[in-house]
Amino acid sequence: MFTVGEFSRLAQVSKRLLRYYDEIDLLNPRQIDESTGYRYYSAEQMSQLNRILVLKELGLSLDQIQRILRDNISADEIQGMLLLKKSEIERNLQAELQRIRNIESRLQSIRNAESGEPINIVLKTIPAQTALSVRTVVPSFEAGIHVFNQIMTTLPQKNTYGLCFCICHGDGLAEDDMDLEMGRLIETSTHPPVALNDTLSLSLKELPPMETAATLVVKGAIENIHIGYSQIGQWIEANHYRCAGIPREISLQTAQSPDGSDLITEIQFPVEPINQTISLNTHLTQSI
Repeated sequence: MFTVGEFSRLAQVSKRLLRYYDEIDLLNPRQIDESTGYRYYSAEQMSQLNRILVLKELGLSLDQIQRILRDNISADEIQGMLLLKKSEIERNLQAELQRIRNIESRLQSIRNAESGEPINIVLKTIPAQTALSVRTVVPSFEAGIHVFNQIMTTLPQKNTYGLCFCICHGDGLAEDDMDLEMGRLIETSTHPPVALNDTLSLSLKELPPMETAATLVVKGAIENIHIGYSQIGQWIEANHYRCAGIPREISLQTAQSPDGSDLITEIQFPVEPINQTISLNTHLTQSI
């Protein structure tokens, strides 16, 4: 048998904690000396104390712990609870890391705007392109990434298949229920549908041409893509253009690193000069 101090040292917990657990009848001493009032614990109670500490770290209340201890829950059952808690913590950790990356990328966008450095926009004419693609509504950004990865896994890296692309349809960028079109450019004019899973399949289609596209290459994880869009917006306003359609994101280099830092994406944003639009509207008015 061990005194409170000895048991505290052996169990690596404070005497105050042991006294508190005794007060609430969660872990009582095995023996109390009636003449001195000294409390004694046995080595066998280490296991019970460890159960209490584990369940507490798993987020259970003391009342819940008392009920579980009465049911004499096994180590395997506690292991199952631990796995669930571990999964929850990992999800929360990933969400917090994502928040940090988003903050860092927004901060970088602020720095870019304050630097006054020239924006490397290249105007291109994008011809009509044949592609194998799928258009689907996904509940979240992560779900969209999952579909994109399925495409990369399903279509082998052969000369037949070109660059990957993504088009976000709709008016503005949705945070959920995202209407996405994803796929790969293809050189052939015929190709059978390719199943991704039980509900989604890639089919052949033609992406329409862009007479004039403001293009910008963005390096880094997909969280940084908004930096490119912001720079395109600055360039459009400064050079008297206007948006003329839905942009595309072309993966010039797919990510190989876990954090996606080696991803290279070209944004292709259809634009038209404002003066050209005014002249066209004037011509139409005069014709009427």
